[in-house]
Amino acid sequence: MKHAFLNVAGVAVLAAGMAFAQNAPAQNSPHAGRHGAQAGSMIDRLSARLNLTDAQKQQAQSIFAEARKSAQPVRAQIRQDKQALAAAVKSGSQADIDRISNNMGPLLAQASAIRAKAFAQFYATLTPDQKSKVDQRSSQRASGRNWQWHRRNSSPAAPPSGS
Repeated sequence: MKHAFLNVAGVAVLAAGMAFAQNAPAQNSPHAGRHGAQAGSMIDRLSARLNLTDAQKQQAQSIFAEARKSAQPVRAQIRQDKQALAAAVKSGSQADIDRISNNMGPLLAQASAIRAKAFAQFYATLTPDQKSKVDQRSSQRASGRNWQWHRRNSSPAAPPSGS
């Protein structure tokens, strides 16, 4: 049961990463070029890791574009709440911090559900071999193996809190 939960959690984390990597900002955004490049590279990375067919790439782009579209108002509200929370922190208003944080909870859950549902749709398009690769990657992320690999193969850094 615990292993199944970790797999589901790993898949949700992957979905979150994919959905956010797909966010395409408006053309006049200061980050338009950077985010647009990340969105394309996410599909490219998935394609390279999973050997996606052209049809699967098109489906993935469609699935994640629809998820972005449905999450747009939620993301906008989260952005506003984060700004309000930052202002509440600066003002020291404990009541505002609690109120805004409580308002953000359902929005964050909704955004997470949108990402997970999009990834579930994408996952359904994969072959058994591709699903196995995704599952293996999810297990590695859940067990923290990616952090260990990163730590060994990069400049020294502080471990994440709790390690």
